Amino acid sequence: MTRECSPLPILLVVLDGMADRLYPELGDRTPLEAASTPTMDRLAREGQSGFCYPLGPGRVPSTELVHFRFFGYEGHPFPGRACLEALGAGLPCEAGDVFSFLAMRSVTREPDDTYRVVGGYGEAFDDAPERYADLDGWRDDSSGYRFEIFSLERGEAVLRIKQGGAEEPPCGEVTDSDPFFFTGLPVLRPQPSWGASRPGAAALTAEALERFLSAAAEALARAGSPAGNRADAGGSGFRRLLVSKWTGTYEPLIPFEELTGLTGAVVASGRVMRGLARSLGLGFVRSGISGGSVDAGLTDPARDLGEKLETALELLSSGEVGFAHVHAKAADEASHSGEVGSKVAVIEELDRALAPLIGVPPERSVLCVTSDHCTPVGGRTVHWGDSVPVLVRGPHVRVDAVRSFGERAATGGTLGQLRSGDLLPYLLCQADAAHFRGARPKPFAPLGMPRSGEPWTYREAKPYPADARRDPAPRNGAERETERGAGGARR
Repeated sequence: MTRECSPLPILLVVLDGMADRLYPELGDRTPLEAASTPTMDRLAREGQSGFCYPLGPGRVPSTELVHFRFFGYEGHPFPGRACLEALGAGLPCEAGDVFSFLAMRSVTREPDDTYRVVGGYGEAFDDAPERYADLDGWRDDSSGYRFEIFSLERGEAVLRIKQGGAEEPPCGEVTDSDPFFFTGLPVLRPQPSWGASRPGAAALTAEALERFLSAAAEALARAGSPAGNRADAGGSGFRRLLVSKWTGTYEPLIPFEELTGLTGAVVASGRVMRGLARSLGLGFVRSGISGGSVDAGLTDPARDLGEKLETALELLSSGEVGFAHVHAKAADEASHSGEVGSKVAVIEELDRALAPLIGVPPERSVLCVTSDHCTPVGGRTVHWGDSVPVLVRGPHVRVDAVRSFGERAATGGTLGQLRSGDLLPYLLCQADAAHFRGARPKPFAPLGMPRSGEPWTYREAKPYPADARRDPAPRNGAERETERGAGGARR
């Protein structure tokens, strides 16, 4: 006999960039292994441990790609980070719109007429909003595409490419012109991605984007700046250029509630997490000190995470949501600071903030604590492609012998190795909310127990035609043969 019961609430805590590699100054331990973490260690003892290669061994992940999979969307088309930035900024997004992310970079001209990035990451570029306003509404005559710009902080902006008068909509499967976080590399030419779903449109979009960036360079030169944008008196070079990255096409996704059967909310700070929540139909609660700014979270990580946890637990206990995600950025930012000791201290602060979870009875909820990726302290690859630890606590988990929470300890847990796309299905299973895969209540395969499919309504049937009531003729010889007995005698 089975009994009707409500699924258990699920709390997923992701400590961004907490996992790391070994450092000699820590006795060949990671910052997480070296830190004093009594709360996480106790949760590990009360639960089940495992480990996850977020995108596969050695593959260096970004936060948004991992969370997309953590939330159950592995195998669904990822819209691109620029689309998430647009959604997070509250911009209007229509199906088929292409978004790219713009930033200004300081450059130097090379003898072969290419441009090498020498700075600009984190620079203010105070005149950027005015320059973006000058470019807003630019139209590419060759393709007919229209370019709209929405200015953000720190000289950055979101670019929306509209179909305009073109015969075919644009395609966001286009490469970056920004060499990303590294200086000393050349500004790149946008190209269509290999295997683009619409190769012709991707090529047309890349060409139009390249023409837009050229027009932007000329506009910057004409407008000037305190230092002047022309790099020499002859006007043959520029001091700064506009570059693009993360281009993608916005298409609506299956809402989280449809996919899992649970209402959900993201408790976090930052535009990307808000955009991700909005793209998946999750609620978003901006929480943390000073409105949840990253700087404030690094200054007081315990308070920042503590306020986010308090908000999430209130949402779950009230029944307002059945799934809550908490995201804390401080450990990742500590890694980028380049000081190993700083990261150890931040992890200890985060552990202190997790202490209220000890008071939540294990039988009343499913809790998961993990990280989205490794972030090496001062690493040149920004993130790293090694595994992250995972712990799950709940009334039905098979508690194992793992006694502490760390990268290597987690590999000895009975949960074993997970893919990032495995995480939410496992949590739904532990919460008694998983979908029975033998049933097909929806046109797509849900992860969680659906609340309902499309209900059937009675419609009066038409009278059955009289000439259709006679027995149909046998369809083939095999059916005729079944009517005969042994030796061919008809039964």
